[in-house]
Amino acid sequence: MRKAMAFPVRFVSQGQSVQTTSRDLDEGSVFVRCVEPPEIGERLVLRLYLPGIAAGDPIDAQVEEAASDGFRARFIGLGEEARKHVRAALSGSAPAAAALAEPQPHAGENRRYLPRYLDRFRVTLAMGKHKAQREVLNVSASGLFIETDTPPEVDQIVQVILELPDGKPPAEAQAIVLHRVLPGQAATPGAGVQFIAADDAFRRRLDAYLENLRNR
Repeated sequence: MRKAMAFPVRFVSQGQSVQTTSRDLDEGSVFVRCVEPPEIGERLVLRLYLPGIAAGDPIDAQVEEAASDGFRARFIGLGEEARKHVRAALSGSAPAAAALAEPQPHAGENRRYLPRYLDRFRVTLAMGKHKAQREVLNVSASGLFIETDTPPEVDQIVQVILELPDGKPPAEAQAIVLHRVLPGQAATPGAGVQFIAADDAFRRRLDAYLENLRNR
């Protein structure tokens, strides 16, 4: 059973690590979103940020499919414990922290697997040479919703520069637009984006920020 599901993924390819997110998951593979997918047949190491899978557990995988928005990695020798947590995620029985608040639901693929928190902070949304400072309305481990009257087109790759309220310099990542609300529609206009390229420092800061939101 293949299920649309967005959660953080880290992969290492040819010595380079990338923090990104998933598009879907099944018992034997995961589709990983990224800007520059590895070549078909390449071996790599994954880390799936699923509830219950230990932080340091690497998963060997091989690229079996490549597309413009990422690649499918087939698990090689997935351990029984990790397989159990993958099955739990697919069945919907994996434990997850309760969200502090829920935004209005968006159409499209599963965005409720991970808690999504209502919170506001500034973000710079960059598309090519055009940059504009906007405001984040909600955030999760896999992405965020940016308020803007001129949301980018769906599937457009953008750069997001997050001014997280942690007293540190802005954190940068690349993201793909999965959802847009235009002015005049029922919901707040803006763009829902999913992270597809960042570094380990970005992931650590975002996770720490989300943990603070969970505990406040």
